[in-house]
Amino acid sequence: MRMNPSIEKLYFAAASGLTPEERERFLDHACREEPALRRRLERLFTVLTSADTFFELQPEVEPDPGGVPVEEGLGAHIGRYRLIERLGDGGYGVVYFARQQEPVQRNVALKIIKIGMDTESVIASFDMERQALAMMDHPNIAKVLDAGATAAGRPYFVMELVDGEKITEFCDANRLSIRQRLELFTQVCRAIQHAHQKGVIHRDIKPSNVLVRWDDGVATPKVIDFGIAKATAATEGHREIAAPGGHFVGTPAYMSPEQAEGSLDVDTRSDVYGLGVLLYELLCGRTPFDALRCTECPADEVRRTIREEKPKWPGAAFKSMPSDERALVAANRGTTVAGLESDLAGDLDWIVAKAIEKDRTRRYETATGVAMDVERFFHDEPVIARPPLRLYRLGKLLRRNKLTFAAGSVVVLALLAGFGTSTWMYYRERHARQEQARLRQVAEFRERIAQAAVKIKYGDLAAADRILAEIPVHETPSSLEAASDFGTVANWHVQAERLNEAALRFASMARAISSVDDADLPSVSFELLPVAATVAYTQPPQAYEEIRALAIKRFGATSNAVVAEQVLKSCILRPPDPDTLRALAPLAASVERAIPAKPPAPNNHNSAWSTFAMSLWYYRSGDLATATAWGKRCLSSSNQNEARAASVLVVSAMIEKRAGRTESARAALADGRGKVQAALTGKRWLTEKSSAYWFDWLNAAVLLSEAESVVGNP
Repeated sequence: MRMNPSIEKLYFAAASGLTPEERERFLDHACREEPALRRRLERLFTVLTSADTFFELQPEVEPDPGGVPVEEGLGAHIGRYRLIERLGDGGYGVVYFARQQEPVQRNVALKIIKIGMDTESVIASFDMERQALAMMDHPNIAKVLDAGATAAGRPYFVMELVDGEKITEFCDANRLSIRQRLELFTQVCRAIQHAHQKGVIHRDIKPSNVLVRWDDGVATPKVIDFGIAKATAATEGHREIAAPGGHFVGTPAYMSPEQAEGSLDVDTRSDVYGLGVLLYELLCGRTPFDALRCTECPADEVRRTIREEKPKWPGAAFKSMPSDERALVAANRGTTVAGLESDLAGDLDWIVAKAIEKDRTRRYETATGVAMDVERFFHDEPVIARPPLRLYRLGKLLRRNKLTFAAGSVVVLALLAGFGTSTWMYYRERHARQEQARLRQVAEFRERIAQAAVKIKYGDLAAADRILAEIPVHETPSSLEAASDFGTVANWHVQAERLNEAALRFASMARAISSVDDADLPSVSFELLPVAATVAYTQPPQAYEEIRALAIKRFGATSNAVVAEQVLKSCILRPPDPDTLRALAPLAASVERAIPAKPPAPNNHNSAWSTFAMSLWYYRSGDLATATAWGKRCLSSSNQNEARAASVLVVSAMIEKRAGRTESARAALADGRGKVQAALTGKRWLTEKSSAYWFDWLNAAVLLSEAESVVGNP
């Protein structure tokens, strides 16, 4: 009886990447009751081998022009690359060690699609790998250098040649400790997170796809082979590419349950599972499910094992090994058997268990989440993976503060008669509980920011905003990623005229960037302008005061006159108190010194805005005559824009009123009001093509509201 063709394809796909010896063992086991199936598969493998050899002798691979005899195609050329050595092959492509001839000479890895595998779907998958790698720029991901097609139209691409060892072999060969292995592992997590933020899932994380080499005495991991990567944000005209036969995509020993069952709904948490298996192997030298068993078992049994069987934790797996194997594993980690048992007991078991949960909703949400928990383990902080038991939290606190608690214990012993240990333990436990809650919250917020970044990558800004809205403004984590996410959704709200929501997201953006980007550049202080405008326009005075204080703290010592002008203008939209005026005085002096004695040249908007800032500054300081002079100079600027003119007019109205010239004040207010109201009608303030930014109109509207209360109605 002939076997189902899909099963035949599955066996062929599973064994095509094996060595001849491994393939023989696979066929002995899988076809032990199907000799006819084995004969058909052996014929297919013969054809595959012939196809590979044929590929190396194809006409489009030109012989060495020097006439040197070519053995199996080596020494031939593809474009400007000379093939030197065949490094290996995967399901779809053959990888060569090659030498680039021009415009520079360097060693590279060249990957080209196999003869016999050039179906439409496989070519699309190969092209997806090329596009996926090209999107990424991370020190721990192999770079794409070039791409093209052979004379016969077979696609290839050229990658950075990673001259390294599999991460597990590198760690064992160099007898890296558990901590050193974890430091490498966290770099791999960050690289995978970078791929996820670019919309790419690796889907085949395993030691052979993480190579490590020494760079100036530092061990550096590189993630390679996104050959079965799935673009999480599919572009128009592309679709998910399945493996040949529509079955496994990935390596069974490292495959997540949802990936094993062939689910189309595979997301970044599948890579989290793969990272968990990699961590498992780095710790105890084995995978959760024996790799050989995953290769030799029938496909349905492999799926059942991955989906249903609960593996031992790394610590338990190590203890169950034969004594000679345990001694070797411990020696490879630079420790004793007892020492490794101690290292694996506790937090590391919990971290691995959370990463390889069958239910992906219970895994870490992101690769960064795994790395952060490992780093908490480094610093003796409570890990997210472990249930927050009181004694556990207290033990972590004690280990982090050994000297403090050693000294405190002397005091406690002296006070035992009066107070007892219960009160002391209560307060320490409460502190540990609060610290645990804070760490959990920070970790959750950072994971939400990473999730929002992926949603933004998809173009789903509404979903990203829902995620970011759960993070209170005052608890926004400091990072450039957070600033970018909040800024993107804030501008999205502005375009929809949801200014209240925009103000809140802009305020979070300001907090996120304030402590991570300390550059004294206008491009940084410019980010403050929409924040101050939207917060002053929509939020209570206290919210604006907080933004003003943040701006002064961040930019108060600037030596850049343009930065000083942007900050000064943002900080005096609403009346400041005397302390704030004193804090802003150095910025005002810097702005005034930088204004040229003559009127600014055409299109010199910095100087024009500086004259406005000085008019408003002197009005806030009570020097009405100087404020008037600066206002007139601003209005006489040859490169005036409507928003700035409106702002100057309403400030002039307040100056005139304070000087006792009521009629003149009302006239200026009427002119300014007309410009602001005309701009705010409909979406003109957003859509009008002029030299004014949209937030310049909000500044004018804030000042208009103040002027109307100062001048009063006619």
